[in-house]
Order: sequence, then structure tokens, then C-alpha cells
Amino acid sequence: MWILAVAVTFLLSWLLILPVKKLAWKIGAIDVPRDWRRMHRKPVPRAGGIAMFAALLTGCLLFCRHTPVMMAALEGGLLLMAMGLVDDIFRLPAWLKLLFQLVIAALAVGSLGRFHGVAMLFMVLWVVTMTNAHNFVDGLDGLFGGTSAIEGIALAFLLTAIGLRNAALPPLLVSAACAGFLVHNRPPARIFAGDCGSGCIGFVLGVLALPAFSQPLWQIGSLAPFLIFAYPLADMVTAVLRRILHGKSPFAADRGHLHHRICAIGVPQPLCTLLLLLLSAMLGTLGVLISRPELRIPAILMVVMTVLLLAFFPRFLMRIAKNS
Repeated sequence: MWILAVAVTFLLSWLLILPVKKLAWKIGAIDVPRDWRRMHRKPVPRAGGIAMFAALLTGCLLFCRHTPVMMAALEGGLLLMAMGLVDDIFRLPAWLKLLFQLVIAALAVGSLGRFHGVAMLFMVLWVVTMTNAHNFVDGLDGLFGGTSAIEGIALAFLLTAIGLRNAALPPLLVSAACAGFLVHNRPPARIFAGDCGSGCIGFVLGVLALPAFSQPLWQIGSLAPFLIFAYPLADMVTAVLRRILHGKSPFAADRGHLHHRICAIGVPQPLCTLLLLLLSAMLGTLGVLISRPELRIPAILMVVMTVLLLAFFPRFLMRIAKNS
């Protein structure tokens, strides 16, 4: 049944992209490269999130148990997808989007009845951060879709590892929806996810990850969700801190993201995407491994591999840039 669910979600996302592209041109949801931040040169439709979420919604309603967590993720995701589509067409103020995200996240977390006080505040901030972090990494062809697909798979393995197998199918369907979109978004992209996709999928993953915070904070396994989503989270935190330290608004767009910096030294965009997806996969694997005590030794080996990757990453990129 899980294989059928993944296949249906993937095919729906893949097939729906074509009519969504036509819709995007009609309603004006087009990314026109008017400023220096853009990494593309031609106008590209940016409403791919409609196809992804429609496929995800269908797959979840047909094949998954309608748990409070899944329903909160889908209901909030639908609202954020709608707001993101409006933003893709008319460009909403950043403060208004953030306010809307906070309200929807608070309603989603509050509807679960699991978190109270400081814990609820933390979970609301977690969901809002996840929503924006995935928007931040949506800067190269295939990067957002590939990152989210890897994260969904890692989250499904994590939930299974900590005894929550019944909650593992929805994250897999997120991966399937992203993979179907990725067929059209791989370099050179024929459609972008848009805010209606990156924010929506980030929100859904954030809510679906809430059960993974069941382990006590003093146990190393509690770090698992942070490791799975470490790449977009770290990219967003460093971007916000960099802007504040330079006296700019945290909402001010720039070309200081990790993918921008890698491309700036001459690394081709497809290779940059591939390297960052590899990093996401290693961090996701590490997150799953540390969740189980018997897997701590492989986790330590994965830490060593990740440290070595990060240590030699810049030199490797510089060599590639010189050769190209």
C-alpha cells in the first residue's frame, strides 16, 4: 500500500505540473529576473507548489490515517499555499507574511493539544522557522525540491526508528510530491516552486516533524530533527544574523546564501545543487542514526565523514572552479 501511495503521489505531482504551468502564465505567477539576485535569465513560471500540494493532499487523504498531526499539516499547508500564491503574483510585504505564518503555526500546534507554555512557543517558532528556511534555499534549480525530498525520507526513517511507524507515510508522500516536481525543476528548470511551494512544503515538514520531539532534551537523540533539517536551518539563521550585523533588515534579500557563495567562486549551478544535496543526505542520515543507541557508533563515523566533507569542501570547490 505504501508503494502505491508513493507512486500515485509522484505521478500526480509530475502530471499536474503541465496544467499548473499554463495557469501560472495566465495569472501572472512568473519569476522575471529583474534584479541581481536571480540565478536565471529568462522568465519562469513559479506556481509549482500548487501541483505539489495537490498531489500531497490527494495521497494523504487516500492512503494515510487522518491523524491530528497530518490534518494540521495539511490544513495549515493549504492556507500557506494560498497565501504564497498571492505573494507569487502580487508580492506581499514580508511582515504580513510572517504574521500570517505565526497565526497559522499557532493554530496548527494548538490544535494538537500536546504542547503548552514554553513548549508550545518553541514548537510554533520551529514551524515558522521551517517554513521560511525552505523558502531561503529555493535559489537554484532542483535545490529546494531535492532537499525537501531527502528530508522527507530521513524524517520517515526517524519516525520509524523511534517507534512511530504509523506517522512515517506522510513525510514519504512529501518526498514523492517533491520528486514529481523535481522532474520539471531539475536544471534547467521549466518551473519554480514559488512561495506557494517552498513555504507550504516547509510548513508541512515542520508540523510532521513535531512527533519526533518526543525524546527528552538531555538525550542526544533529541538532536535528530535538527540534524535532518540542518542545512536549510543553518542557511536561514546565518542569513538573518548576517543581515542584522550589517545593519540591514532580516527580510532584506541578498546573495549571501550558501548556494550563492559556492556559485560565486565559479562552480556550475548543477554541481552546486548536487553537492548541497549530498550534504543534506549526510546530515539526514546522521539524524536518523543518533536516534537509536545501538546506532551511535555508525553515527560517530558519519560525524567524522561530515566533518571531513565540510573541511575539504572549500578546497574541492576551488579546484573545480579553476578547472572549469
